[in-house]
Amino acid sequence: MRQLIVKNFWLKALALSLAFIIWVYVVGELDKGTPDEKALFNRMLPYKLAAKSVPIKAAIVGSPKPGYRIQNEAIMIRPSTCLVMAPQNLLKSIHYVTTEDIDLSEFTRPASKEVKIKPIGGGVMLEKDFFVRVVIPVKKAQAPDKEVK
Repeated sequence: MRQLIVKNFWLKALALSLAFIIWVYVVGELDKGTPDEKALFNRMLPYKLAAKSVPIKAAIVGSPKPGYRIQNEAIMIRPSTCLVMAPQNLLKSIHYVTTEDIDLSEFTRPASKEVKIKPIGGGVMLEKDFFVRVVIPVKKAQAPDKEVK
């Protein structure tokens, strides 16, 4: 192990010194230039990314089978938020994310389903491939009360 450090020590020290000098030079050069050159350079660089936590909404399509109903306000999503990363100017317009479509026509009882978050668009990233668990409360619809004559 000691041999890895000691062998050609001066060459390694010289390479490290040259790398540091080149780094200092490049950083200095990036800060030089006219305002027009700096503006062009900033447009060429990737946008500065920012992140924020946004709520997740379930994308419900269809309606339950006849005789059943759901309570939209009782739908639970776990986790209820996710972290979104995007350029700062684009991040301002993202207020929530949605799941892939959940077709209610297949449910006749309360169900729990794992679904993926819909892709948002170019330049927008989620913290990971994001799946959420959606609990859908399906109940049998109450029959209308019959009038007694």
